Amino acid sequence: MHSPLLGARRAAIDDIAAALTLALDGVGPSTLVLTAGPGSGKTHTLRALVTSVDVATRWATADELSWRQPYAVASALLGVELPATVPARYDDRLDEALESLAAREPHLVVIDDAHNADAGSLECLGRLASAATDLPVVLLVARRHLPARELLTRLVSRRFVREWQLPPMDSADLEVLAHEMLGAWPDDRLSSLLAGSGGNPMHARALIDDLRSQGHLVVAGDRATTRGVDTAASPASLHAVIRDQLALLDDGSRALVQKLAVWGGPATLDDIAVLDDVPPSALVGAAQTGIDSGVLVFSRDGTMVFTHDVYADVAYEALDPALRSVLHAAIARSHEAAGNHQLVAHHVMEAGVGDSAAAVTRAQEELEHVPAVVVDLLDTAASKAATTGPPVRTLELDLATALARSGQLARAADVAKQGLTNAADLDTVARLHRILLFTLIAQGRTAEVLELTDATLRLPVDPRTRAALLDIQRYVAILAGSAPVPREPFVLSEAATPSELVTESLRRFLAGHGAGGLELAVEASRREGEAGDGPVLSTSADVWPPFIEQYVHGPVAAEALLDRATRLRTDRGAAWMTAYHDFIRGGVAMSQGRLDDAAASFDSGLERAADAGLGWTSIAEGSRAMIDVFRGNFSSAAARLEKFAESGALNQFGLPVPAQSEMLLLEARRKLRLAVAMAHACCTTATDLGLYGWFPSIAVDCARIAHRTGDDALAEQIVAALAEMSELAPEARLGPIALSRALCSGDGELILAASVECAGAAHELGDAVTEAAGWEEAACAAATLGDRATAREHAHSALVITQNMGADALSVRITSRLRALGPRLDPRAVRDRPRTGWDSLTRTEATIAELVAAGFNGTEIARKMYISQRTVQTHVSHALAKMGLRTRVELAAAVARRDPEPVL
Repeated sequence: MHSPLLGARRAAIDDIAAALTLALDGVGPSTLVLTAGPGSGKTHTLRALVTSVDVATRWATADELSWRQPYAVASALLGVELPATVPARYDDRLDEALESLAAREPHLVVIDDAHNADAGSLECLGRLASAATDLPVVLLVARRHLPARELLTRLVSRRFVREWQLPPMDSADLEVLAHEMLGAWPDDRLSSLLAGSGGNPMHARALIDDLRSQGHLVVAGDRATTRGVDTAASPASLHAVIRDQLALLDDGSRALVQKLAVWGGPATLDDIAVLDDVPPSALVGAAQTGIDSGVLVFSRDGTMVFTHDVYADVAYEALDPALRSVLHAAIARSHEAAGNHQLVAHHVMEAGVGDSAAAVTRAQEELEHVPAVVVDLLDTAASKAATTGPPVRTLELDLATALARSGQLARAADVAKQGLTNAADLDTVARLHRILLFTLIAQGRTAEVLELTDATLRLPVDPRTRAALLDIQRYVAILAGSAPVPREPFVLSEAATPSELVTESLRRFLAGHGAGGLELAVEASRREGEAGDGPVLSTSADVWPPFIEQYVHGPVAAEALLDRATRLRTDRGAAWMTAYHDFIRGGVAMSQGRLDDAAASFDSGLERAADAGLGWTSIAEGSRAMIDVFRGNFSSAAARLEKFAESGALNQFGLPVPAQSEMLLLEARRKLRLAVAMAHACCTTATDLGLYGWFPSIAVDCARIAHRTGDDALAEQIVAALAEMSELAPEARLGPIALSRALCSGDGELILAASVECAGAAHELGDAVTEAAGWEEAACAAATLGDRATAREHAHSALVITQNMGADALSVRITSRLRALGPRLDPRAVRDRPRTGWDSLTRTEATIAELVAAGFNGTEIARKMYISQRTVQTHVSHALAKMGLRTRVELAAAVARRDPEPVL
């Protein structure tokens, strides 16, 4: 029995228990993290928390060996067989296993000693934490502060994760612990000694065991005291006490403990016996002594482990380095025979003998699909190289590549910079430059990109390299909106690279020639597929066709191109584009009026971007805030915009989308003067930078505000900007351009005609937001002209759209504007789609629900619909909430009851 706790420690554990209960009920953070040092009682606390709740539980514990085996912890946690060499998309199998568990019933997933987990499992843990916000799953994680693991640090910083530092035991807790062990209460002398443990329960127990084994404890009745001990002396550290305990073992048991410590994780007696070429039976006595001493224990699977990893740490540290080297070499040979190259590499490096570079290379070749684990492997190799000399391979190049592939962009840039100072051959220098430029561009560190390319251009580079560097500079300048968009086209040869085509396509689009930009973007994507040796560094060719298409031909056309781009991304292994495709999908859904679907896509993309450190999120952040404005979630929109402004991140292409959202927020809050000022600022930015391809997207909003406030200066500014636009304005922008000009004129009849035409054209393009805006202006214009019947008819058309969108704030804006002009309408009276039940589901939610009912898992649905698995999870969560259900099994049953033959 363990001691009941008091004071701060008890309060913290009670707080975690309360949060766990709420999380299992779907309230509050869904990932709970307990952080404390070694011997502090993390495992016992986890067990107490688990036994306090009645829920299906999965538990895995990471050990010292775990981080050298890709997905070792995640596969054990989710019950998925782990192959010797991890195949492509193995992480999908893990995600599917989690969904399968959660589909049947809610689950509590526990990971103990997460600081020891391999990087693949930690990446999986990050995805589980994201999924737990939408699945009936709660994560309970325990870790130490050290060793610091970047993937755990990222996890703890997420908004849906809560962390507790486990306080030490106070004096009253220690007294209770002593009473539990001794059956008597400690006197002041013993309590003084126990206070030297610093409140660490393992340390306190070890002190009591040490005193007892040396005959220094005296128990008389219900009191316990010490004799022959100087209580004024500084107490021994936890490690010192453990060393004393291990010293009491006989030679055979101590040797067994040392071998197990060097082995680094669970091992059978057969494993250890091989090292000495003795039968396993020869180790039985030593093993039993280790068990009797409380140092070792046998697990259910027949492997021998330490009762606490502190024993392993102390036993390993106590071994002479030369003896450790001998054992590491012997264990490496054992793993070599078993074909476990990851563990061979680890032990060869630790032994400091043999061909460690070859072992690392062989292990690295098996980790193609787990770059985060390659990072850990190469980090170890680099630390060993610092003392043993440089390895055969260029570690900086391999490490920088693995970091970039695993999404650790900032560190990838730092390693690439360091590698450039050491690299000798031109090929390595060129490759490091490519990685450095890629990571800097992806993070939005444009000033550093320009500085680096300028420095390189001052060198005697060949014409091809010079052209590539100049193109990167043009691309980055456009991406950052650091200067007005050039009016003159960039010179392109017949053999233009995909990167050069992308740069010119973006220039054309932003300058107002959308169709020309789209044509080049599609050609860039086609040539990217012909490149064969992977994309040119700054190329993002498969991102831009659907992005530009939305502005040229509307959201329906963009959706079709996006599906194609997603397939290409998968085929070409360009997973880094996923976040940007999520952003584009969110923009398409938003234009179509599917705000729930749009929010899910934006949220998924922003999660991915945050994990990878991607810097170009302004359009997504601004659009996501705009959805909150439309819905009437003003405080959420304001908080998001404030946080983005504080981040100092650049506006992609200079497009002031966050400012546009702030303008709409001010208008919704009826702060019209401030909204006018923000509209002026948006227009000024657009005209100063020559963003005429985008300007029609904001012109209607700005013109409406100018019209509502009678601000002639703003109206003149909008008209002047529209006059600067190319005559080749995209088809999808013609209606908004005409409506904006009409609103700025103030002519009621002109506004009415332009509004009706704009709404009709937008309907054909599938642009629900623009269609609603057209009917809104048509209603207000008709009311101004005294035609109340027509005003009501057009207002009804607008309200049907906004209410079905769930855009309550837009509905309120429409009715309040009309009320001031005479007609009075109830914004809730025209709702077509209910709030709950099957008919409340969006198109995407209903489709996914039917696929769930047909037996498809999340990965299969994601591939069928060309969306991320994370987005699928969000849609399923929304569908469950709207239908009042908890699990996917219940959802499938509900769909089956509604339609016995779901559509495949």
